[in-house]
Amino acid sequence: LESDEAKQKFHDTFANMHQFNQPHAKEASHTVLFAYDPKFTKEKFAKRVDAEVTSGHLPADMYDAFMGAYAFAEMNTDETGFNGNWTKAQTYIALGNLMHTLARLGIDSTPMEGVDGELIGKAFSEELEGHVCELALSIGYHKDG
Repeated sequence: LESDEAKQKFHDTFANMHQFNQPHAKEASHTVLFAYDPKFTKEKFAKRVDAEVTSGHLPADMYDAFMGAYAFAEMNTDETGFNGNWTKAQTYIALGNLMHTLARLGIDSTPMEGVDGELIGKAFSEELEGHVCELALSIGYHKDG
């Protein structure tokens, strides 16, 4: 989240809980919302891999090997198609990698589990496309004094 409009939308999601984190919504230079798909299917994964090939980020000859990575999601999918415990855990791996990179660059960050996933889901429904957001990271430089 970078624009004043997006920051205000995020700020407003603290209406019911976790108000102690609300100042970060507007004070941060940027905020990253980490979201997961609780029913991440092989078809959804293939769509993302297709986009990587189309954009040139993944060589076409690596397609099948990359698709093999979905096996990790399959191992963590129950009979109803739920794999949200696994996909949510992946957001913490991404959070850790981002925090490490920011620290190496001398940029401060504040991770927040104290967010209202339900209100974030409503406020950012178009952007989240059905994903669940229960974790955010505010980014910026430390305020002196």
